[in-house]
Amino acid sequence: MKQNKEHIDTTAVDRQSKAFFAGGKFSWSKSEADVWANIEAQLDAKPQGRYLFLNFSLSKWAVAASIIVLFSIVSFMRFYSVKIETTAGQHLVAELPDQSNVNLNAQSTLTYYPLWWKINRMVKLEGEGFFQVEKGSRFTVNSAKGITRVIGTSFNIFARDAIYKVTCITGSVKVKSRAGFEAILKPGSKAEILSNGKINVLSGVETYPEISWKTNVFLFTASPVGDVFKEIERQYGVNIETNIDDISLYTGNFTKDQNVEEILEYVCPAMGLKYIRKSTGQYLIIREDE
Repeated sequence: MKQNKEHIDTTAVDRQSKAFFAGGKFSWSKSEADVWANIEAQLDAKPQGRYLFLNFSLSKWAVAASIIVLFSIVSFMRFYSVKIETTAGQHLVAELPDQSNVNLNAQSTLTYYPLWWKINRMVKLEGEGFFQVEKGSRFTVNSAKGITRVIGTSFNIFARDAIYKVTCITGSVKVKSRAGFEAILKPGSKAEILSNGKINVLSGVETYPEISWKTNVFLFTASPVGDVFKEIERQYGVNIETNIDDISLYTGNFTKDQNVEEILEYVCPAMGLKYIRKSTGQYLIIREDE
């Protein structure tokens, strides 16, 4: 019987082989429908690794979004500014976040960055201002023509057009031109940046004439008369036209409690000039012989 069973099994294998090569069908333990159902189930199944990829992608975008938000906040803090401007005839005192203050002369502009102040005490000035700086980290004043750096001190900066002058009242002041020249000022010293970027320093100067404007007193010593008229324009909010050059030098003073025509009566005759009132707030300066 054993030999007969082996013979039957061999015959069955031969039939399956012949059926395969003849294009026939196999005889399986599962039906054809069951086999195809199993294959389709495997094709529809989602790979387990795909979930890890999606989680990683979401995490990456979250980090990128956090960086963008952080950068936006830092940029806002760095560039958010407060600008204080004075008009013609106006003086005011600006208080900075660390209790330092700046007394601004007429037609001046001060800009500072309050949200960035603890990181960098820096202001921009165009015009004229008297600074009283509290001690702390370095304090920087930027203007078009120069940079002034201090720790804690008081000083005056005149930064108008091509003129840049710094007068040290207390402490010490470092002045730097855009051309790279530097100078250290002590109390009673005055620096002016020249047209070539070099710095001219004077020591032992009388500082009151440089800051007398704070008390509405305006002093001039051998100053171009054109600069005198510009100061009158700033302090009184008037317009003065001239047909003269700036070679003539004027020495004198006036106070804010005087009216503008009273001041012109002082300045003009001393320089061989006269003024004509064209309209309210409009004056023409000409030579007396014209």
